[in-house]
Amino acid sequence: MKTKSSTFKTFTYKDLFILTCIIIGFASFTACNAQSIVGKWNGVSTKQFLTTEGAKTYGKQVLETKVGTTGSAVNEFKSDHTWVTKSTSINDSKVLTLTGTWSLTGNQLQMKLDPKQEDPRYNPKKDAITPNTTILITGNTMVFSTLYPDSKTVNKIEITFIRM
Repeated sequence: MKTKSSTFKTFTYKDLFILTCIIIGFASFTACNAQSIVGKWNGVSTKQFLTTEGAKTYGKQVLETKVGTTGSAVNEFKSDHTWVTKSTSINDSKVLTLTGTWSLTGNQLQMKLDPKQEDPRYNPKKDAITPNTTILITGNTMVFSTLYPDSKTVNKIEITFIRM
């Protein structure tokens, strides 16, 4: 009986070792194209796709703005699923800091504001609905695309970020 038990253990360990080597070997050949949202991202531009009413008001279908001309915006997504956004306005040197939590399912990003913000004017309302944002990461560029179905002037906003 001991020989059978000993042979069985040797066979199992040997198989486990070979299987591990095979997995490690194939893993080195497998390309992983997924990129992480974790890190700091600098806002570079915004596109607002307008409704018919919005286009009448502004005289065009799309409003495009370089973030540097209006201020700055940096998003930091942390590995513990929290985020911090720090932004400034060209007319105000004070830094606005917003914090919250994030979750990502496929390409759908959901960002929720913490209940108590540094500036109470930005505390979320109880019944506030967090819009879902579709993200696309290509190299060091990330694009947020958010639909606004209830807006009278804007259908969609796209914000482009560059990894810092």
